[in-house]
Amino acid sequence: MTSLSVFRDVPTAQKLEGSLLKIYRQDGYPSKLFLAYKVCMTEEGHPWVSLVVHKTRLQIAEDPSLDYEYLPLVGLKSFIQSSLELLFGKHSEAIAEKRVGGVHIVGESGAFQLGAQFLKTWRKNVKIVCIVSCQKEQCGLIFQDMGFIVYEYSIWNASDLCSDPSMFVEVLQHIPVGSILVIGNITDCKFTQNQWTKLMSIIKSKQIFPFFDIPCQGLSTGDLEEDTKILQYFVSLGLEFFCSQSLSKNFGIYDEGVGILVVAALSNQHLLCVLSQLMDYVQALWGNPPATGARIITSILCNPALFGEWKQSLKGVVENMMLIKEKVKEKLRLLGTPGSWDHITRQSGTHGYLGLNYQQVEFLVKKKHIYLPKTSRINFTCINARNIDYITQSIHEAVMLTEG
Repeated sequence: MTSLSVFRDVPTAQKLEGSLLKIYRQDGYPSKLFLAYKVCMTEEGHPWVSLVVHKTRLQIAEDPSLDYEYLPLVGLKSFIQSSLELLFGKHSEAIAEKRVGGVHIVGESGAFQLGAQFLKTWRKNVKIVCIVSCQKEQCGLIFQDMGFIVYEYSIWNASDLCSDPSMFVEVLQHIPVGSILVIGNITDCKFTQNQWTKLMSIIKSKQIFPFFDIPCQGLSTGDLEEDTKILQYFVSLGLEFFCSQSLSKNFGIYDEGVGILVVAALSNQHLLCVLSQLMDYVQALWGNPPATGARIITSILCNPALFGEWKQSLKGVVENMMLIKEKVKEKLRLLGTPGSWDHITRQSGTHGYLGLNYQQVEFLVKKKHIYLPKTSRINFTCINARNIDYITQSIHEAVMLTEG
């Protein structure tokens, strides 16, 4: 008698991401290019790792004093403290007043997983999560899985080819009272003082709970403080919020998936209560977090010489990225490609929009074997001296053909 599998009714899941990469890998064309990697790439086409990380990793591996015992549920405390100081500054009033704290999390989405679980339990009347960003954010899936109703809003203005602060303000004016507001990549949003005032007024009057995402501090502008300016503004006003702080990309330790869930509260008493509740969820979700990535980062952040080296490496990546964008823009200008390409250099960070339409993207993928998302948001660090001429010539052809 043939036994029936208990999994017989389980279908193959719909692929959420990675299909573009799969098609790219199956493509036999020798000069194919993939411009949508999540990680920073070097000029040689390899994932970027800060040189100071290599050195620190070896030192830790050879340290005889390490006992490799389980970390506590909250994680490596020195890692949490140094991460908070990186985010808010060593002389932050919020840190001195002990109204910000954190939990060492596992994986890039661990902070959202943990934060969503807490909010589901302790804000039972809140059902709506609004995600505002200039790109697609993966955290929406986590909130949906927790039973929240998720609305996603892009503040990328496809007509003006820029991140539009007025679109952010408009979203806030229409979202329901008491919503959770996930603030993703809005680094390029240049708010006026009037817009800032309006934002704060709406958030307070509607009792909106902000949940920030800081995935790669220092890799947007090259300035650690500039990249977290909005966060420091919120905490200076005494607002309560959560923040997902990932430290994998800006150190180049992608396989570690390390970061913290940051909690900003009105007082230390409130903070301690929240952290104590979070520990229950940590025990159920992953227990004791892994130590290696946290030890590497802590060693660098707590050593002035290593910290200086790391900051310089970030600056080098950003400067190189800006140079690539300038070259792409200039080559398109010299080719006589129709339209303005200033938006390329106006965007900060490793990823940005080319401003191409669907038809132009299809041409690049199918005719030129250059793989990029339908949105034309690419990783500019994938462009280097060996492929820039082919890429810009192909973009030129795509625009000329579709314009014609």
